Amino acid sequence: MNKIKALLYSYLILSLIFLGGRFYIIMTYNMKQGPVPREAFLKLYEWVDLFSYFYIVPLLIIGLLRIIRFARNRNLLLVFRILICVLYIALASGVGIALKFIFILLFYGFAP
Repeated sequence: MNKIKALLYSYLILSLIFLGGRFYIIMTYNMKQGPVPREAFLKLYEWVDLFSYFYIVPLLIIGLLRIIRFARNRNLLLVFRILICVLYIALASGVGIALKFIFILLFYGFAP
């Protein structure tokens, strides 16, 4: 249970930093009103892109560790353990790309 609390607290702190930085960028460049300079969109995109990795990669790593633990507890052959891990990595890669796309659309949106 302590690991779950630590993960939740780290995501809470990460969210506060992310949303604070996003708010700062939006207010600094007056992105709510026009005209908005192109560097504002670039700064916001870089911020959202960086934090997308901070949110998604730990989830994928935790999933991989859970899959390894599952395969070890089932006393599977080494070949099947490796196969399960390789299949998870392939699936997680696709899911990670989709999650990154969704994250950017949610917090950056459509911009020029």
